Formats: sequence, C-alpha cells, structure tokens
Amino acid sequence: MFSRSGHRRGTMRRASNSARCSSVLPGLSRVTDPYYRKSALLSRPLQKPCLRSQASSQPLHSKAPRTRRSWLHSPARLLLFCCCMLNCLWCISPSCTAAAQPDIEYDPEGSRLVGRFLHITDIHPDEHYITDGSIASSCHRNSTDDDDDDLKLLRPGRTDGGVGGFFGAPYSICDSPFSLANATFDWIDKNLMGNIDFVVWTGDNARHDSDNMHPRTQKEIEDLNRIIANKFLETFAPDKDDPFQQRIPIVPSIGNNDVYPHNIMEAGPNRILQHFSEIWADFIPESQYHTFQHGGYYTSEVVPGKITVVSLNTLFFFNQNAAVNGCDDDDEPGTEQMDWLEVELESLRKRKMTAYLTGHVPPARKSYSPSCFIRYTDIALRFQDVIVGHLYGHANIDHFFILSQSTLTGSGIDDEATDNKDLKKTAFTAGQSLSSSAQMSLEYKYGESEESAVPLSPLSRRKQAWENDSQEDEFDPFHQLGLNSYLLELWSQYEDIPKHAKYNDYAMVFVAPSVIPTYNPALRIYAYQLAIEKDRPIEKIEEQSEVLEIQDEEESSSAEDDVDDDISLDGEKKKKKKRKHKKPKKPKKPKRPANPPAAPPITFGFPLSYTQYWVNLTQANLEPHKQPEFQVEYRTREDYGMKDLSVPHWLSLARKIVTDNRMRDQYLAWMVVLTGTENDHF
Repeated sequence: MFSRSGHRRGTMRRASNSARCSSVLPGLSRVTDPYYRKSALLSRPLQKPCLRSQASSQPLHSKAPRTRRSWLHSPARLLLFCCCMLNCLWCISPSCTAAAQPDIEYDPEGSRLVGRFLHITDIHPDEHYITDGSIASSCHRNSTDDDDDDLKLLRPGRTDGGVGGFFGAPYSICDSPFSLANATFDWIDKNLMGNIDFVVWTGDNARHDSDNMHPRTQKEIEDLNRIIANKFLETFAPDKDDPFQQRIPIVPSIGNNDVYPHNIMEAGPNRILQHFSEIWADFIPESQYHTFQHGGYYTSEVVPGKITVVSLNTLFFFNQNAAVNGCDDDDEPGTEQMDWLEVELESLRKRKMTAYLTGHVPPARKSYSPSCFIRYTDIALRFQDVIVGHLYGHANIDHFFILSQSTLTGSGIDDEATDNKDLKKTAFTAGQSLSSSAQMSLEYKYGESEESAVPLSPLSRRKQAWENDSQEDEFDPFHQLGLNSYLLELWSQYEDIPKHAKYNDYAMVFVAPSVIPTYNPALRIYAYQLAIEKDRPIEKIEEQSEVLEIQDEEESSSAEDDVDDDISLDGEKKKKKKRKHKKPKKPKKPKRPANPPAAPPITFGFPLSYTQYWVNLTQANLEPHKQPEFQVEYRTREDYGMKDLSVPHWLSLARKIVTDNRMRDQYLAWMVVLTGTENDHF
C-alpha cells in the first residue's frame, strides 16, 4: 500500500543495484492490483531480468566491435532485431498504449489505489460489561436494586426489561462489550485489508458515564483510548513479508467521551492533548505534531498531492464544553482552529487538492456554539471547490443534514432566542433538566448569541462540570432533547428546500451510525473517484450562475407552493424591518463573496457512493461462539438511486423523503440501523 504524508517516498526507486539484479524482487510477492488480487497465477513472485552488462565478467567500458558487427550481419538475428523494433513502434502508438495500460490513477508512491475508505465511529468499549447483565444497570450487574433510573432516560434505547447478550444489547443504553469491539476489528482485518486506501475514525473510544456505581476515571478513559489505538495499529499493521509496504493512513479525531470530564477540554497545550499525541504518534504526520499538541486538530495527506483529510477538534466548537467560549473572541481556541482551517483550505486550493473535513460532533445548530456554527457554515460554502465531504459521528443515527446559505443571510438569530438560552443556562445552573415545552422551544430557536447568557463564569461552569461528570450528556441535544425533537428540525430542513435551488448555497453533512449498539453496530465504506475515463469529459455538476431545478413529484401543488413561498418571503421582509429597531446582539456573520468559487467537478477524490454495513446483533447473540458478520444494509447508488454524492442528488433525495411515504419509511428504518424502532420516535 501507499505511505502517508511525512514518510519517506520512492522506496521502490531507491533499491540498490544488487537488489535490482536479484532473481526475485523482495516484497513483490504480494499482488496489490485490486482487480487481479485473487488470481493464483499472479500470486507468484515477480521476476526481473538482470542487465547483461552487470552479469557479464567483461567491464562495462570494454569494446567489442567485431562481436557487434557479426551480430548485426547474422540474418536470423537481424530479422529478430527488425521484428523487435516494429513491435516497439507499435506499442508506443496511442491505440496500443490505451490497450496495454489500464486507465487508472496511481499515487506518487507507486502503489495502486482502490478508491475506497472506511469510516468508523463511536466504538465505546466497556470493560464492566457482563453477558446477561441487566440493561437497567448498563449491563454491569445482574441485579437492578441499586440502579439509578434517573440516568437511564438520558440516552435512547431500552432501560429495563432485558439483559445484554454476548455481543451486546441492541437498542439499549449499554455500551459495547469487548467481544463486539474485537469482532469488529476481526471482520475489518478479514474483509477490508487491501481493499481500502485510508481510514476515517471519528472518536468516542471510551464508555459512557451512565452508571453511578462505576463512575469513570481519567485513567480508565486513557487506558481505553490506548487499547483502541493499539487495536487499529494491530489490525492495519504492514505485511511483515513486504519491506516496502507501510500502514495505510488512519485519521482519528477526539470524541466528547474521550476526555475527563466528558465534553470538557481547555485550550491547549494540555494534559489531554499530550496523552493523545503519544498514543496517536503513528497516526499524526510529523509535520502536524506541534499543531495537534496545541489544539488537537491536524491534517493528513492520505493520498499525497491529491486528497487531504482534516481532523477537527470539535470540542472547541461544542456548546457543552464549559471551558471555552465558542468562536466569539479572537483568542478562543475555537476561533484559532477556524482561522487555521481557512489557511489550510487556501493552501489546498492553490495545490488543486480535495479535502474531507472530519470530526466527532457534527456541525449542527443545536450542537455548536452559534458563532462557531455560522463560521463553519461560511467556510463550508466558500470552499466548496476544495471540500468534497463532511464526515462525522456522535449522534448514533444514520442521517444527513444540510448547511445552507440561508443560515448566513437569515439565520434566525434574534433576541427571541435569548430567552431560550437563558432558560437553558438557568436549568444548567440549577442542575435540572428542561421541561418538554422548553425543549420544543429550543428546538426551533436555538442559535442565539452567547453574549446574552446569564452570568456564569467559565471557572464556575468548569468546576460544576467536573463535579457532575456522571450526568451523562444532560444537555447534549442529540440525547436530552430526544430523537423526536431533533428529527423535527431535520424534517423541516428537507421540506424547506426550494424547487429552484442554487447548488453552491448548500453543503451536506454525512453522519454515520456507530459501532456501539445504541441501535445495531454499523460501519461505512465510501467509494471515491479514482480515474477519469479519457473518452468521457469530466462531469461538471453546476456553475455558480446555473440553477438546479428540483422536481417535486406532486407538480399539481407547485402553484400553491409558489404562493406560499411568496407569502413567507414577505413575512421575512416584515420581520427584518422590525428587527432593525431592536438591534439584538448576535454573532458576526462573515461576508461571503458575491461570486464564490464554483463547486468541484467529479474529479479525483470526489465521493461517488457509500455502502452501509450492519450486524444483526439479535441473531449474533444466538450464536455466541460464532463471529458475527457485517452485512450490506444498503447502498446509495442502488437503493437511493444516487449517481454520486454531490449536493444536487442529496437535495433530490431530501425532497423525495418528505414527499414519498415509501422512501421516508425506508430512510427511517435505515436511520435506526434496522432495529425496527423507528415507530418509537415518530
């Protein structure tokens, strides 16, 4: 395989003269061509002939005019020479070249790419998990007498009335047993080695703090992160028989449960980042080491000169991190990270490279601080010619959501939201959960300015967070507000897509389901564009001036919808007039260029599709002595009918989900990884 950025390059070209002349080239016994890997004929060592000048006992500078003349005057040899010359002339012709060399791109290392990568997230191993442990105790005990039921309502899933199986408890609050984590890596080793080019790993490698009888400790969290890191190193270890092969790039990100207390991280350098810089030393490029120690973010050039994966430290954007203040001030770590991200993307733009932005907590309005959410959205839209994907975890549910230009021009950040923020801050101060009415209010109005919060110093909030680390995700919108409430806004996004939408006004965020059986364990494998066929022009999705028309299946209602849109637009104008006199405090909205760069064409690195894999955990628990197999759950190309993963196809799918009942039901079933629990939320 190919080496990651920062490692020595061209090792094949640096072979010594003696190695070149050996009868068998070392390290080439393993065939790397994905199309012929299973061929028995190509499994033999590749032979390389020696140069006659090296094998001959005669010095290289010796002259032998008689020998050369007699060779040329030999009729048989002269005929053979002419045939060879004709053959060479034929082989350098365009027709022969096209037939002899497959139209496949190679990375600069000389290794063949396969055009796929793995996204794995939220493993959450739990050393306290016991088979047949009660779900009410987080699968930690057989008895439920001393369980704290208050903690069990903070995450989706069953809280009582069952026990955990050998490989885990599907649709429950229990974390992953080590048997599931080991089975996952075993399946990856058996099925994916040699079939992927790099790995995106988006964090949460420690258990939740959901059991008061077994509170988490900093040492336990560090140990679990080290165990999972070593598991990646072991699974993706280079072939010992191939001295030229190196480990494929693995790009990890820090999760909100990878730190103690959960959600909390102060500006770096700090002890947490020092710990991760040690256990992730094999994953972080040397050139990025100091950047990571400072902020927990970095870049990895997974395909040198072509594709970069940007690993973000989303804890500095997360609104539950009481140790920082979002992206409001220039000296905030969140602001510094955003500034760094812009510089990196500008550099990638000049180099004409593509980038995937990855991290743990997705850039949702209810999860990021308002200032960070707006800044991220602005960057996502301004760098559409560079960014080809936003890959995140954390939520456990399989879905996608939309970042749009409307967030920057009319984000709904007004003083009405201040009351909701105050309500949330007051509840946080009192250590109480929000009422259902407050949750619904926050659902639609969260996006307020942090400047208008009730007085509560960062030091006080940080101290309270340390004292209450066991209050698992109390105000995490993915958990405390509930899946029902979250999906209300998601559905609203899908429904609000206009019939005529400019492609450059939107960016898509892909949220992958987790290994932890909050529903069923899952993995995702993306396929990306590797080579452009020479007989087909590069497909341009859309220019900035062009307009994408999304057809609604119910064309009869188009006139009514247009009228509604006009009414809504008039209403917005009236609201804006009223707001001019109130002058509410709100985060600064970055100015977007009038003509931002056009979105990228379908070119090298662009995501074409993904295949979602899952484990039927109920069935796997019936056969505890048999390794569970990840099966294909769905494919975007076949099951969604998406030609590629460009924004127009996602917008079309979103419209179809809210207008086609059959597609909606299927989307919801896949969202909860075929646990059959979609009706519990809708």
